[in-house]
Amino acid sequence: MLLAVSALAYSQNKADEIAQKLQNPLSNISALPIQSNFGMNPDNTMSYGLSFQPIHATSYDKFNIIHRAVIGVNYMPGMDAGPELGKIDGQWGLTDINYSFLFSPKTVKKVAWGVGPSINLPTATNDFLGSGQWSGGLSAVVVYQTGKWTFDGVVRQTWSFAGDNSRIGVNQMVLQPLIAYSLGNGWVVNTFPTIMANWDHEKGQQWTVPVGAGLTKVVFMGKMPVAVGAQYYKYVVRPDLAPTQEFRLMANFIFSK
Repeated sequence: MLLAVSALAYSQNKADEIAQKLQNPLSNISALPIQSNFGMNPDNTMSYGLSFQPIHATSYDKFNIIHRAVIGVNYMPGMDAGPELGKIDGQWGLTDINYSFLFSPKTVKKVAWGVGPSINLPTATNDFLGSGQWSGGLSAVVVYQTGKWTFDGVVRQTWSFAGDNSRIGVNQMVLQPLIAYSLGNGWVVNTFPTIMANWDHEKGQQWTVPVGAGLTKVVFMGKMPVAVGAQYYKYVVRPDLAPTQEFRLMANFIFSK
């Protein structure tokens, strides 16, 4: 009985440690987060996005290098896209791929930071799922952790430099602020919206701002930790054709910690 209680306490403490690490985008881990996003559109149709976001960190004496990618497969239902595009059929396919790597000095302080290049590859399988442009720029992260709280922000700004000249150029900011609180036993309540600004789009069509939150829980599949969770977001500012709300299911497979 004593051994069982000790093992349970160790498992719960380990789950808490991993859960807090996962809130920090500069953590020295290798993991595969997978998101399944269900969007409700203004015409009551449903859009869907499956996103793979592999992370691999390499540790050196005085700094870490964190590699991050975003690989998406999306479904966009048929819709009336306005006078310029007209009616379009439903579309399934691969989206543009983003790759970033961050240089992050090691520190014992509560505030950590990282900065590095970011590039978008025009891998989308049709025009409606990507930009048709190669674009690049900078990515930056700032993290503050104290006790059970984590506050951080990931931002990247990219500009197009090559690609299909008939398409609108890329001048885009993506901002992901995070606020997280550890509830214990591997449970975390957090908000991690993806805010976007397409600076060259028409006025009223530039910003996408979701507001919401959710819960995650670290569990173990054998010896492998997996963080599972769900979130809900309401889009308080959005382009005309963007979803009005989104429900997100998440699974994060941790390979090293």
